[in-house]
Amino acid sequence: MDVTGLIDALFAHDVQGQALSVPWSIDYFSVVVGALTGALFACDRKLDIIGTVVLGLLTGYGGGIIRDMLLQDRGVYFTSHPDLIVICIAICVFVFYFRGLFRHLDATVFFADALSVGLFALAGASKAFACGEGFVLSVILGGITAVGGGAIRDICVGETPGIFQQSNFYAVAGLGGSFAFVALAYAGCPLPIAGVACVFAVTFLRYWSVYFDWKTASEADLTPHVARGVGKVRRVAAGVFLHGGDATARQRRLPRLLRRHATSGRARGEGRARDRADAALESEGFDACSRADGAAARSGAGSPDASRACGDRVREEVVRDDGDADVDSASCRDSSRD
Repeated sequence: MDVTGLIDALFAHDVQGQALSVPWSIDYFSVVVGALTGALFACDRKLDIIGTVVLGLLTGYGGGIIRDMLLQDRGVYFTSHPDLIVICIAICVFVFYFRGLFRHLDATVFFADALSVGLFALAGASKAFACGEGFVLSVILGGITAVGGGAIRDICVGETPGIFQQSNFYAVAGLGGSFAFVALAYAGCPLPIAGVACVFAVTFLRYWSVYFDWKTASEADLTPHVARGVGKVRRVAAGVFLHGGDATARQRRLPRLLRRHATSGRARGEGRARDRADAALESEGFDACSRADGAAARSGAGSPDASRACGDRVREEVVRDDGDADVDSASCRDSSRD
């Protein structure tokens, strides 16, 4: 038995084949809202009247067409209601010529869009459930019906579909609502209650994802976390089964720790040597170089660079002899003349 068959067996009830009778007004509302959002999308992309109408129809009917093509049963909803096609075309034309009316209705349009996504998910999941497609396919077809039109709309304008990018819950909301309907239907819940739960779940997820800024992840790499976990398990296993694996690991790390401490000790020793050299320079070399600078100034051959070179030479000699260097003022005088 495959995985889908196992899932269907878990929800084994004599409920497949039942159809949820959705009023025609609700179906019409979901398609009209889809056409409205598609037309607004086309107006934002500066398309002409033909592009606005086509995108509106694709957004309103696209998901249902994909669902009906996959089911290959009970006809295609798009061709079964020609009067609805005329209504959608009229809506798209109205949006194209009076788009300014919708600039201050963002909240209303968003609510209508979230509600239409829930109704699309309900339409797809309920039809797949009525055709006896099983638990998994009913959820998938409900999600495709909910977001398929928007994906086709984005592809037609040369954009990556929004459901494939990091965004607030859209496809996740559609799949969540479809799952709620199918799970309740298989559990024996009355189909109208399952339908209400589907629409509520989609609208709830859509609104909450925007309110709390929940977004799908664009990338995720769990390899470092898994590697650290595997390393800990390996060390624990070595300690349990190899009698001291952790002690062996500590012994291996001991030379590195010793080298690190030795390096830090040398650095501290060099710092103390530099401090002693500076003190010796101030007490001995500074006087010698000052005398050399005075003599050079009296003779007119002194320069700041020569004085700095003298100071550097004194510091080097003091560091070399660990503070016991004896600076020769005559050599400093010669270097200042040069």
